[in-house]
Amino acid sequence: MSYVSEYDALDDPATQPDALKGKQHKHRQVMSDRVWLVLARREYEKPLQQIGTVEADDPELATVYARSIYDEFAWIEMVVVPRDAMVTVIES
Repeated sequence: MSYVSEYDALDDPATQPDALKGKQHKHRQVMSDRVWLVLARREYEKPLQQIGTVEADDPELATVYARSIYDEFAWIEMVVVPRDAMVTVIES
C-alpha cells in the first residue's frame, strides 16, 4: 500500500485550493511501504509456500494484513518475511 503525500494532493487540480491553482510544488514525493512475502501451509507434511504479498510499514501490520487477506483456508502456519531480506543464491 503506497500513499500520496499532501504535497501531491496539492498538485492535483481536482483537490487544489483556488489560491494554488496552476502552481507546481517542489516537495512532491511518494511514500512507499515495505513489501512482505506471505508464506503458509495447510498440512504439517507440506512445506511452506508463498501465497502472496502484503505492503506494510512494520511486522505487526504485515501480520494483520496477511491474516485478513489470505483467510480463505484453515492454515496451520503462516509467516511474513520482508522481501528485502531475500538473498539471491542463483541468478537467472
